[in-house]
Amino acid sequence: MKTLITHSFKLTEPQKSQLASLGLEITYQHDTAPVEQPEQFELVICYDLFSNNDLSQFSSLKYIQLTSVGVDHLPLAEIERRGILLRNARGVSSVPIAEFVLGGVLQIYKKANQFWQNQQQHQWKRLHGLQEIAGKRVCIVGAGSIGCELAKRFAAFDAQVLGVNPSPVSSPWFAEVWPLERLGEALGLADIVALSLPLLPETIHLFNAERLAQMKQGALLVNVARGPIVDEQALLAALQSGHLQGAVLDVFEQEPLPADSPLWDLPNVVLTPHNAFLSESKDARLFEIVQQNLRDWFKLAGC
Repeated sequence: MKTLITHSFKLTEPQKSQLASLGLEITYQHDTAPVEQPEQFELVICYDLFSNNDLSQFSSLKYIQLTSVGVDHLPLAEIERRGILLRNARGVSSVPIAEFVLGGVLQIYKKANQFWQNQQQHQWKRLHGLQEIAGKRVCIVGAGSIGCELAKRFAAFDAQVLGVNPSPVSSPWFAEVWPLERLGEALGLADIVALSLPLLPETIHLFNAERLAQMKQGALLVNVARGPIVDEQALLAALQSGHLQGAVLDVFEQEPLPADSPLWDLPNVVLTPHNAFLSESKDARLFEIVQQNLRDWFKLAGC
């Protein structure tokens, strides 16, 4: 089977041999490069290939395997119309993202930034008002793979974990999972609100000024989903007014975040450059997910 793999899928030589043993005739190239003879490929493993290449030119394409979890950068309507099977890398980054969230919340709760500043100045100075996660109410909006890993870790810290999700979810880590229609009610109860839902037309600016105002006074907002889910200007206002205690942000409406964004300088913001998904185990985990998805597809197709 003619297969195109972009360099977003990093493979060792043994892993290349394993894929070849499945009967794949593999061509490797960069995501951003134009594809020569796209009509020959039946299978593509990529991240952002179709931002620079016209999907309609891939006339033989049957299967797209993404190296990312998000699918919002793809021409989804055409993929569905043509009956192309689409698989993402669900679960590949859930663990590192969940650990990142916990670390970010702890940085704010334990005043890590102030301790670091004191360390730089060689100041022996105790800080009061440190907070605990134990006993806090956590609302996780989006109870998929990432949301469940978040819930597992917050529950281990003895937090009360509530999920909000468009569809029912069964997980031992959530005390309850409420429908999206009860989001406002959930926000009014939560000390920490973590976003891990997909970017869809209906979730763009889901967290606008009105929604942020529904959050509990002094709560934390965490966004490891997609930047446009949060109205950044409204978030800035909520942070600067003191309505929100702080924010942990790994994604932004514009990436890279402009150098003149006020978010860079807010002391109550933990800010990272869309980096939470990276970890030492990511590539190995991604390979296992991709390989299993391919085996399942071949079995389904009778290959």
